[in-house]
Order: sequence, then structure tokens, then C-alpha cells
Amino acid sequence: MQSLSKTFSRWTLLTFCAATVVVTASAKTWNGNELALYVTEATTDAARNELISVALGQQHFFRYLRVVTLREGETNGCPFVFLSMNEPSSRFTVECAVMKTISLAKLKEDPVTKVGDAVALTGVVAGVDVKRKLITLGPVIVRYKDLHAPKAGKELLAERDSSSVVYSFTGGKNPVNVTLRDKDLLAREKEILATKGKDAWALFLLTEIAKRDKVAREERNKLDIYRHIPAPTATGAATNAPPPITKDDD
Repeated sequence: MQSLSKTFSRWTLLTFCAATVVVTASAKTWNGNELALYVTEATTDAARNELISVALGQQHFFRYLRVVTLREGETNGCPFVFLSMNEPSSRFTVECAVMKTISLAKLKEDPVTKVGDAVALTGVVAGVDVKRKLITLGPVIVRYKDLHAPKAGKELLAERDSSSVVYSFTGGKNPVNVTLRDKDLLAREKEILATKGKDAWALFLLTEIAKRDKVAREERNKLDIYRHIPAPTATGAATNAPPPITKDDD
């Protein structure tokens, strides 16, 4: 009987440890949709608080966020777009202020993002309010215009994100990646490789992509989000600076 008791105690301990591992693993997700769902489904305050504490200050990638509020504004000369969005799996609201210029340009790409559209973005979790079912992000990078729900069957990233790489060439002196935007250039691959060789093909791709990048920058620069912000006048009081943001790496 004593042996059976010891066996039961060991089994109970192993079960408890396994359950603890599952909770800890769940707490370390960097998928924003999973985070919102896990917080919603957490069965104890301790598990929920662990999820939130691990997530705070960390980047998470969110998809299928349906825009319910979109408001343009300005802080000390810096334009921003405030977004309030619905996360479909958890019914959490996700809010953020988009300030990075390329992300602002992404929202203004034709067709311009409006209420009812969906977006995918990466954002640092700044706060989670369980009672209000609210996740606040900042700073954020808008990745692409998205679907409202997962696509049935296999979905390719290139179907949603025009900046995704669809072709790589490393046979020449300079390696080159071709994104979905420039996929049409690949129609000349056989011709140039056959007549001019690998280095010429790589150079052709790099040159054409650079031309298109220049045109894209010029188009973005026409937007009013690229205004020059005058330097604040020095005074004895602190200036009302805009919220801090990280390097614009999108």
C-alpha cells in the first residue's frame, strides 16, 4: 500500500510539473492573436497575470485586426493615425497610434485603409486591461492590409504582403532578392542569363529594383506625413515632445 501511495504521489507531481510547463510555454508566445486568446481562456488569475507579465514590453505580431475606429491627428508637428481594432478570436480590442512614416504610408496606399478593413501589424505590448478587454500597443509597424479571417487552405505570404521575397539569386557577384512587387522582372531571366550571364542578370535586377524604389519613395514623399518639423524654440520650460518611438525600421 505504501508503494502504491508513493507511485501515486510521483504521478501527481509529474502531472503538476507537466501542467506548469504548458502554462509557461503558452505565456511565451509572440503571436498577438494567441496572446489575446490565452488571456481570455486563462482559468486562474495567476496564469493570466503570468501571460501578461511576460508579454509586456515585447513585440507581438497580430493579424486579422478589423479597424473599428480610425482617426488622424498630430502631436507637436508629428502626424499619427490612431487605430482601434477588433481581434477576432478573443474579442479583445487592440489600440495603437501609428507614427512611423512608412507605416503611415502603408495605411494610405490605394485603396486607403478605412473603418471595416483589416490590417496586420507588429507592436510592442504596452498594456493589457482584462476588465476592458483592451490591449494597447506602442510603437507599431503596419505590415500589410490583411484578411478578416484565415484563408481556407494554404496561404502564401506573398498573397498579402507585396514586400515578401518570391525569388533569390546568388549566382552573380551581388546577391539579390526579388519581392512580389517586382515579380514581372523575372520574365527576362532566361534571356539575360543566356546572352549576358549571371553577373548581368544580377545587375539588371538590382538596377531595375533601385529605379522602382526611387519612384516609390517619391510617391510617398508627396504625402503630407513627410512634413518637415521645425525645431522647438529653447525656453526655460520643457517642450511638449511627441511620444518616443523606436528607429523607423519598417
